[in-house]
Amino acid sequence: MKIALVSPKGNFLSNNKNFREFWEESQQLQFYKRFWSGLSTGLLIVGALTPKKIKVELIDENVESIDFNKDYDLVALSTMTQQATRTYEIADEFRRRHVKVAIGGIHPTVFPEEAKGHCDSVIIGEAEEIWTQFIKDFSKGSIQSFYSSSRPANLEQSPMPRYSLLRPEDYRIVWTQTTRGCPYNCEFCVASKIFGTKFRHKSIKQVIREVKCIKSIFKNSWIGFGDDNMFVNRKYASELAKNLIPLKIRWMTQTDISIAEDENLLKLLKKSGCYILFIGFESLSKRSLGSIDKSKFKVKRLHKYRSYIKRIQNAGIGVMGAFMLGFDYDNISVFKRTADFIIDNHLYAAQITVLTPLPGTQLRQRLQQQNRLLSLGWDNYTFWDVTFTPKKMSIGQLQQGLLDVYKSVYSKDVLLENDRYFKKIYKRIN
Repeated sequence: MKIALVSPKGNFLSNNKNFREFWEESQQLQFYKRFWSGLSTGLLIVGALTPKKIKVELIDENVESIDFNKDYDLVALSTMTQQATRTYEIADEFRRRHVKVAIGGIHPTVFPEEAKGHCDSVIIGEAEEIWTQFIKDFSKGSIQSFYSSSRPANLEQSPMPRYSLLRPEDYRIVWTQTTRGCPYNCEFCVASKIFGTKFRHKSIKQVIREVKCIKSIFKNSWIGFGDDNMFVNRKYASELAKNLIPLKIRWMTQTDISIAEDENLLKLLKKSGCYILFIGFESLSKRSLGSIDKSKFKVKRLHKYRSYIKRIQNAGIGVMGAFMLGFDYDNISVFKRTADFIIDNHLYAAQITVLTPLPGTQLRQRLQQQNRLLSLGWDNYTFWDVTFTPKKMSIGQLQQGLLDVYKSVYSKDVLLENDRYFKKIYKRIN
């Protein structure tokens, strides 16, 4: 038996011609491009869960093409929303050739009936709880239309991702994962719906074993921890950081701004090889932040954003800030305000996106009720394309404003100034 695990080509850039041209030509965006890449661990976990007697091939369409003439018994695709259109094209073509197809991932977990129109089985939820049974049924020739996990996966029983399925030369950063779940149920985020609000984590031994495996295969790549919020459990995070120190790796991860409140952990993270923290600031507007989540976690810390950024970066860890444009309280002044904040605070890098009503989010439900969703295909859900009608500006103003912020933030002068800023920090702490 032969299985192809496929990650469809993603539309990771805006469909806007001017934005694409700027992005592709910008030398200043090289750092950002380097880290906005790599393959998540989903299909690698599926590969690890597949019995060794079955031949498995992984195809990442972002780095290689698909040979539809190959003789596969099963094709399994994992998809996010912006990949869904391409996913369905691939699935339809294989089914036309009488190959069985299964589709899983975040998008089909939210829209299983839609996905079922293009495959034989839909995998709903986390693979650890489903894939083994699906393969058993497939081997018997009796698969079901839907496979759904009844409980969150026990990460301490999750297998090591099958990194040997990847070609080392294709990836500058290799992703692993230590935790799932996020206690902050933000309006725009689907993570809590998919993975729950309860924080789960792998054992320290598991994580170290995975990191060592990555190091042995990918000699020159960074390691990315693809957790939604890695440091919710401070005790676990500190213990993990201590165990990473001897491995001498360079790594990055995602967390929230409260990490700045734990200076001892910041020191440990730096010693362990953490160079970049991706932090979701989302907005600089108190009203916008107040509308994101009921706990008001972010809005309570808004007045500390500047001092917290300085504290983290003074520890020798760069902050990659994430900002979204297009909240209901945003008008055209949001563009300059956001750009000035990023520049004035010397953020190591910034991801600026358009607020995007992903399937499964409270945001999408609200905008749908208000008849503000635009009739666009899933390949427009790139985070750089406008997919709804803004309240206090036009669609065109939001699209152009996004580009203006990128041009300001990623200008040559700003990047040179940031280089000088961080050289002073590194000289002081090293």
